Amino acid sequence: MEKVIIDSLNINGEGVSFVLGKKVCVKKVLKGEEVEIERVFEKKNFIYARPVFITKKSPMRIEERCKFCEKCGGCDFMFVSSKDLLNIKKEIIRDYFKDLYSGDIIENASDSEFNYRNKVSFIVKDGAVGLQERGSKNCVKIDSCIVAKKEINEVLTYLQMYIDRVKDKNIHHFVVRSIKDEVSVVCVATKRPKEIDFLNEMLRKRFKNKYGLFINYNKKDAKEILSDKFLKVDGEDFIKSKIFDLEFYVKPYSFMQVNDDVRDKLYNRVAKETIGEVVIEGYSGAGLLSCLIAKKAKRVISIEKNKTATSDANLTKEANNITNLTNINGDCANLLPKLIKENKNATFVIDPPRKGCSQEILSILKEEKVKKIVYVSCNPYTLRQNLVYLKDSYKIVNFEIFDMFPKTSDIECLVVLESR
Repeated sequence: MEKVIIDSLNINGEGVSFVLGKKVCVKKVLKGEEVEIERVFEKKNFIYARPVFITKKSPMRIEERCKFCEKCGGCDFMFVSSKDLLNIKKEIIRDYFKDLYSGDIIENASDSEFNYRNKVSFIVKDGAVGLQERGSKNCVKIDSCIVAKKEINEVLTYLQMYIDRVKDKNIHHFVVRSIKDEVSVVCVATKRPKEIDFLNEMLRKRFKNKYGLFINYNKKDAKEILSDKFLKVDGEDFIKSKIFDLEFYVKPYSFMQVNDDVRDKLYNRVAKETIGEVVIEGYSGAGLLSCLIAKKAKRVISIEKNKTATSDANLTKEANNITNLTNINGDCANLLPKLIKENKNATFVIDPPRKGCSQEILSILKEEKVKKIVYVSCNPYTLRQNLVYLKDSYKIVNFEIFDMFPKTSDIECLVVLESR
């Protein structure tokens, strides 16, 4: 057994220390803590270890309220208050980007640290419904999730009752979403689930006409939980919601940020950067942000590769009588050069997936240049890679973090860049 003192935390939320010139990374520890560790694996200059006993605790450490967090691993900072954790995340981001940005990092807190998640994917395995254990394919059976909305936890009870009854090994996931008082439940299976009407009756009894039950056909070992093969069993085709005074249709496959109040803060902040501007938006999805931007922008051109998402974006546009928005279905990398040339002083808004902005788009932005880039990212690692590539063409003028995922190491960033 070795003893280390944690010097700092990295962008993965791991504590960092050094032993005989080797970098040591340890989960579930805080800066300044003295920890007895056990090596899990090591390379030439790196050791990954697990904490065995904390001999000197940080004053920020609190008792964990979740009885499943040790096994689940989803909320890897359940032992820190959300206020302290947001400050920790701010310090992590400041250190990680210090060579690119020396200004203040502005933090935006979540109104709730529990019961905030509006969507949860539950794994089904060996008769149990629960959460996938971090780093494995095992299922951690739970009776509730402390960060999920209460309606999702109610549905979880019905899901376990259903699995206990049918014992259907073809079912491998449930994806549950809650928007206000409505729910959407997707049963993911290799073929039609047994006695799906039993689950439907429970949902109908509880949620009346404010629910939708769907089957999604997908392989157990598929890369993504959901395929594009949906079948509605009963209920509503979508959840009709009002966000920012906009009518918005949330379908089972629609992307939405998991934290409602932080999403509102983030999107309003993006919209503030685009007032009166001509805006080109990449990776625009189902169009909620596009419509919000269009309310105060001069004109908005949104690009989305997925045809279904573009179709949904047009529905949202029409439902809200928005006339200064054009939704284009296509590859952003192919369309961007022409759009930038036609709109020399445009602001480019982008919220890419975790892998970051594509190299093709980055090259275009570096070559052609836009007046301003508003970049939303859920992955500081790929965000940094992209910003390093753009640093000679753009300067960072604002950097904010949003507590989209309280109790976890995940960090949502918003960066505003202006052309040099």
